[in-house]
Amino acid sequence: MFSKKDALLPDLVISIDQSVLDRTVSGEFRQFAVEALEECSGTVSVDCSLVSFIDSSGVGALLHLNNLLPEERRPVVLQGVSPEVMTLLELLRVSHLFKLESKA
Repeated sequence: MFSKKDALLPDLVISIDQSVLDRTVSGEFRQFAVEALEECSGTVSVDCSLVSFIDSSGVGALLHLNNLLPEERRPVVLQGVSPEVMTLLELLRVSHLFKLESKA
């Protein structure tokens, strides 16, 4: 469901290994992210390249992750963001809280 890659220590990449980040999995994502952050002191990225649907609970989980970081380590980098996810982040007016890297 979720995995982590220690890209270049101390950086961390959390991969969402499914197409949906919604209320059914957002709690698991939050818990996974909290545990993964314990070992990280650098940049945090979330690989969203497989995510084609996200709801407000999923956005809330990403915001929670961002808020867990001290200000000097923000923002969380969202990698491989699909147009659908990008549109929702923009509609909710939270896109500016992340560093967004769209799908190539």
